[in-house]
Amino acid sequence: NETQVTEFIFLAFAKSSRYPSLLFTIILFLYLFIICGNTIMLLTIRYDSRLHVPMYFFVAVLSCMDICYLTCIVPQTLCNLLSKTASISFGRCVTQMFLFNVFGLVQITIVTIMAYDRYVAIGHPLHYKTMMDQETCIKFLALSLIAGCITATIIGYFIFRLPFCRTPEIDHFYCDMGQIMLLTCHHHRQYKVTEATTFLLGIGIFTIPLIILVVNYVYIINAVLKIRTNEGRRKAFSTCSSHLTVVIVEYGCLGFMYFRPAETYYMDKDRVFVMTFTFLTPILNPVVYTVRNKAVKEGFKKLISKK
Repeated sequence: NETQVTEFIFLAFAKSSRYPSLLFTIILFLYLFIICGNTIMLLTIRYDSRLHVPMYFFVAVLSCMDICYLTCIVPQTLCNLLSKTASISFGRCVTQMFLFNVFGLVQITIVTIMAYDRYVAIGHPLHYKTMMDQETCIKFLALSLIAGCITATIIGYFIFRLPFCRTPEIDHFYCDMGQIMLLTCHHHRQYKVTEATTFLLGIGIFTIPLIILVVNYVYIINAVLKIRTNEGRRKAFSTCSSHLTVVIVEYGCLGFMYFRPAETYYMDKDRVFVMTFTFLTPILNPVVYTVRNKAVKEGFKKLISKK
């Protein structure tokens, strides 16, 4: 009963969307808004020398990842909304899932590294420039990219080596690995191995960075409490507020999308939540670091005055 798959059909909007043109306009507007917002953030950091510090280096990386992972999904989704048959070739689906996983994993890693950066800045201010120099930041970025590529390759290898036993219809708007797994042959001898591998990797991706984050913030709180003045404590905590907001939303979205009962993959309303979270996190980064950060506001004004 194995099926030879050359393309996948997206069913995300086939039943629930009566106005594809309206949905196309909304998604296109959000996509362009996110691209513009994150590009402005990148330019602000690039042209303001005061922002050439590790914290904003990682903020710039997050903006790049937001642009990249949305670009993996949105153009294909827009094309599908205007076409009679919303499909994607097998090769493109593999590539989309790989890139989406890589960029998502890099985001999680960078958010975790930013917690360590805040700990060094607050707990060891005199050694901050030596412990978090440019070379160290680039090494952190390289390691996160390598880890993301290796993890995404393992996930893709185990999932796509399985034969398919169902009609290649994905009840989603992109090549979600959970949806792909639903199409594979569950009786195949390698299915349990693949299921266990992807589950363990997912748990590791979620829990290991989270544990590191919690440990770093325990040290941060301990360091802040040692500061004698209330004003000093307030300033120290304020440098972490934007990062904490990003952490809460990132992990909330990740937990909702990948750590829920398998049956919910069949629910129409689930796609609405996933799409909301898909666009929420890329919007969050520039908004949080612009609205809540005086240095970025000043850098933005400087950028505008140059133009």
